[in-house]
Amino acid sequence: MGPRAGTKEFIEGLKKRKFAKCQDVVVTAKGHELADLIDKTSFRQPFLVPSPEGLDLVVPPGSFTIRDVVDSVGKDRLVDVIDVQEQHDFKMSMADFFNWFYQEDRGNKIYNVLSLEISETRLSSTVVPPKPVRDLSLVNRCWPDESGHLSGEDCPEDDTRNKPEVLKFCLMSAGHSYTDFHIDFGGSSVWYHILWGEKIFYLIPPSDVNLDRYESWMESPDNLTEFLGDRCPGQVYQLRVTTGNTIVLPSGWIHAVYTPMDSLVFGGNFLHLHSVEMQIRIHEMEQRLATERRFQFPMFEKLHWYAAQLFLEQYQGDLDDQALPEFSHVESMRYLVQALARWYDKRRGSPYQAEYVPDNLTLPPRVLLRDFDRLIGQFYRVHCRRRGDSAGGKGAGNGGPKGGGIKLKIKRQPESKGSRKIVKHVIEQVDSITASSPKRNFDQRDSSATSSKQLHKYKKKPGKGLTAKKPNESSTAGKRRKTLSSSNNLVGINEGDSSASDEGIDVAKCTEDEQFYYPTVEDSDEARGSDKNWKPKSHSDKAKLREMRHPEQQQKQYATTKPKSVASSHHNHQPSTAKQRLGKKLGLFKSSR
Repeated sequence: MGPRAGTKEFIEGLKKRKFAKCQDVVVTAKGHELADLIDKTSFRQPFLVPSPEGLDLVVPPGSFTIRDVVDSVGKDRLVDVIDVQEQHDFKMSMADFFNWFYQEDRGNKIYNVLSLEISETRLSSTVVPPKPVRDLSLVNRCWPDESGHLSGEDCPEDDTRNKPEVLKFCLMSAGHSYTDFHIDFGGSSVWYHILWGEKIFYLIPPSDVNLDRYESWMESPDNLTEFLGDRCPGQVYQLRVTTGNTIVLPSGWIHAVYTPMDSLVFGGNFLHLHSVEMQIRIHEMEQRLATERRFQFPMFEKLHWYAAQLFLEQYQGDLDDQALPEFSHVESMRYLVQALARWYDKRRGSPYQAEYVPDNLTLPPRVLLRDFDRLIGQFYRVHCRRRGDSAGGKGAGNGGPKGGGIKLKIKRQPESKGSRKIVKHVIEQVDSITASSPKRNFDQRDSSATSSKQLHKYKKKPGKGLTAKKPNESSTAGKRRKTLSSSNNLVGINEGDSSASDEGIDVAKCTEDEQFYYPTVEDSDEARGSDKNWKPKSHSDKAKLREMRHPEQQQKQYATTKPKSVASSHHNHQPSTAKQRLGKKLGLFKSSR
């Protein structure tokens, strides 16, 4: 193990290390080019802008000092100050920090201020982040504005007051300050502008392997004496940023920072749609590492609910190719809808639900998830067609990227006489989007939406195949749906795939015999409802229930109790009734071989 991070011995060793050239990963750009480059690259690489021209960036003049900062935020303002050599933080007033900063002999202490947020101070009016950053920020794009309105609906005062203000920070660093390797909270991206001074960044790309190494290093009790770069040989890039330079770091990049001289920096953090997956991965890593709440991105989950609503309102009902979002955005939204479902299932019903799930959305959370998931499926199919793939082949349904919420699993049978025989085998809700199980019911205000989403109930229309029942139609006794467990030879498909429309599977080309009700038994949780004392009415009912529940056990028992001649001929047994033929078609009766 080496010297402790931040000590004099550590800094001397750091200066002697050799690092990879930053030109291999950092893109140098002019201010007016930054927005286009971010869109073209989906913001996967750091950007260095040597001059603020073209960034539409506003910062104080170069003569601005720490004294001016104190006058703007107040001398009694308490800030978190990091003791560099001890690598821990404590509270200090701005007046005390100013006195220490400008004294001739600072002693053996090196202090670093990194978390002075200035949005609610007089200094805020003198700092405006770069325009590409303002345009990308999800907080700017979808959080309720100061007027208290969101998408035409009244917004609770709490939402406006608790707006996550993290876009404007003032960083005051004494010479020889060092910040060890870290990922900014919530996987947020970062912008830095060096007003005066110098910073040296040590960058590690956020590959899966490097993220695993970082998490393992964070869990190690010796991480203060172990240099993370030793676990990532050849992947640590050194970037020097000087006065007047601006750097923009993408989501998830692991970095350490050394300050050779006294520096004053303005910067901030922001979440955006280009890196939703990485942001969520880092957020969930923080949960596993039990990161303190104050070191997490404020209102992270609530902000992503607003982001989902923003995306849905922006694109719903508009599938024009020219307005089609980029495939990278569709990928991000797919990951987002899965994460929202997990979070909602976790937070639903808890005393802290309002803190994580907004109560002022234009749609109830469950309906929002449903519509959002369907929209993502539509975009997948459009992108597949533009790429020349079949939506039912390599698209969202089969073999392509997984869908966000509702999944259909189907069993495909060989085509015969021009008919496409597709048997609907399973409808299951993934994560928290299920409505069928009593344990996963959503809030009461969404009860009307629950009945309208019962996609698994079907009725027969001769000559038209299967269609979805209307919500107000009651199920006929004995025809209720039985949710079956997944069997072999099933493939996952998103709702809305070419083989399954939003209203059910299109079997218009099937023969008369192939248009059928979905076979069910009344012992299912749905059929039984709240009646826990339900019992079969006859011995034949009991036999059917046993046969539907455990077909393999029934066949095994049949083979062991009957004479050998009967058991051997059981393989060639042909069902005699229509219900038995239908059960065999659906794979409910398996061979005893």
